[in-house]
Amino acid sequence: MNALLCTVRYEALMAVRRKAVLGTVVPLTALSLLLAVTSPVVTGHTDPTARVGAVVVLVNTFCALGVGIALADRLRRGMETRGLADVLEATPTAALARSLGASLGPLLTALTPVAAPLLLFGAVVAAAAASIVPLVATLAALVTAVLPAALLAASLGGLLGALMPVAAARGVLVAAWLWAVQLPPSLSPVPTPTGTVFSPLGGYPLVAWAHAPEVWARRESTGFARPEVTDTTALLNLALVLALALACYALGHLATRLRRHGAP
Repeated sequence: MNALLCTVRYEALMAVRRKAVLGTVVPLTALSLLLAVTSPVVTGHTDPTARVGAVVVLVNTFCALGVGIALADRLRRGMETRGLADVLEATPTAALARSLGASLGPLLTALTPVAAPLLLFGAVVAAAAASIVPLVATLAALVTAVLPAALLAASLGGLLGALMPVAAARGVLVAAWLWAVQLPPSLSPVPTPTGTVFSPLGGYPLVAWAHAPEVWARRESTGFARPEVTDTTALLNLALVLALALACYALGHLATRLRRHGAP
């Protein structure tokens, strides 16, 4: 555990020094907050908790994507830095601790400028409404929607970055992310995860626990992938997003290991 914490701290500090991390996430967070205070889609809600849910939809659309864009080169840098993998493997740290620390450190750095303003927004809304419910909903949304979405975006970005040039990986990630969180079935020539329990937007937890507009779950359609919004389907959406993040994480590290050892 001590080795893991040290690795997380080191990787987080290294991520702070990289302009791509904060330079990508901070502007997208600012854009989300600007829309939160000006867009009638958000300000039109009379329920303060629903306002929080609508803001988290914006955060998961833009900021989680920003996390993935910023960290898309994480695995590739390890492959292309000569001798770095050998040096890390020589340290008295378990491979799993190194791998988790190298992933969690940059992720925490990238998420901090997202989580802090979001919590502040929830606190302001709660104070204005003289109720703690909006702040509790913000915390719930942060854990059940924002964090899983950021995990998946970072893992998918890392996987794509290990398979292709980073610039191309970021372009593919943007297209895939918007297809999965915002493109409704009526506008997609192929089946889309938008509005389903597979969508990383986290529509089901946001509708069930943060009073987000119901359009973000079961969007424009019904069926086995778009069930009714309940606590059970919200948990299913959360579990599927985390499972997809874990799969991308494992595949990304497998691709890195194969390329490092010269496998085709």
